[in-house]
Amino acid sequence: MKAPVRVMLCPASSGPYLENLARELQAQGAEVSFVPWFGKQTPYSVARLLWLRLRGYRLLHINWMPFNHCWQLRLVTRLTKALGIRAVWTIHNVAPHKIQFGSEQRDRAAMRQMFTWADRGVVHSARTREALRDLYGDDLPLNVIHHGSYADRVELLDPVEARRELGVPEDRFAVLMLGPNRWNKGVRAYLEAVSKLPDDFIGIVAGACPDPEVRRLVLQYHERFPGKFIVDLRRLSDSEVAEHYAASNLLLMPFESVTTSGTVIEALSYARAVITTDKGDMHEWVRDGETGFLIDSVDEIVSRLNAVSRAEARRMGRNGRELAAQRSWADSAGQYLEIYRDLQR
Repeated sequence: MKAPVRVMLCPASSGPYLENLARELQAQGAEVSFVPWFGKQTPYSVARLLWLRLRGYRLLHINWMPFNHCWQLRLVTRLTKALGIRAVWTIHNVAPHKIQFGSEQRDRAAMRQMFTWADRGVVHSARTREALRDLYGDDLPLNVIHHGSYADRVELLDPVEARRELGVPEDRFAVLMLGPNRWNKGVRAYLEAVSKLPDDFIGIVAGACPDPEVRRLVLQYHERFPGKFIVDLRRLSDSEVAEHYAASNLLLMPFESVTTSGTVIEALSYARAVITTDKGDMHEWVRDGETGFLIDSVDEIVSRLNAVSRAEARRMGRNGRELAAQRSWADSAGQYLEIYRDLQR
């Protein structure tokens, strides 16, 4: 009889990736507990780690780099080694979305330390695996496990009712940007491209935007181009997110830099075509002319949008949902369990 798998997931409350993964791991018989991000609450996070180790947990599955300072990373590295805890690290990003440890040099040093610490790494595409090997060598074994989709976890709403609720005119082709909270999402390119489109297009910019500079630019475009943008920079509930997807014709996320995007995967799960840049894992999800388009300039965005019909956008959206449905959290969890069992032997 196989010994039960017991795994600590870190960080806790980190969003849909770990929520969905934990649910599927538990469904397949694993015991799952969470360790919080090592930030201001580091003493509690460390106490939680120690308590779970006393309860028999010997596997720690780290996602991203859940530390606010390098000393926290060093502390946890030394503590886990002393306690005989094996570490799995899912490397969602080749580099942090923004400077995390004070400078790019320190961020790279933290990445190198993570590569030295972890017993096994996980990435979401072969391209990312090769990029990381070029940067940090091949001492850390890297498994490719696709990011799970949300196709079986989201509800598709009525587009007509959603447009009515959000005030999106029925005769306008709606181009969505969801979550404009960082420059790397291509906020500048999105705003410039949509502002150049004919009057039968409208941009929808929605979701929390804590960066004051990003917010200022979005509101400037909103003011400069009356009637061209619908802007709602509140934090959206799940039902409001579903409403925005239903009201739009496609998602435009022209990333300046990215490795993995949960928003792109979410959009495809909601049967919405995606236009984005060919960076990171995007080519795994956005197949040119099938589920959306890969672009590399504002001019190409404008050209693609001017040429795409509503019927074509719907067709690509359906294809995207079919692709998303093939990448389940159950499959991802099964592959993680193989890694856990291998390390637990």
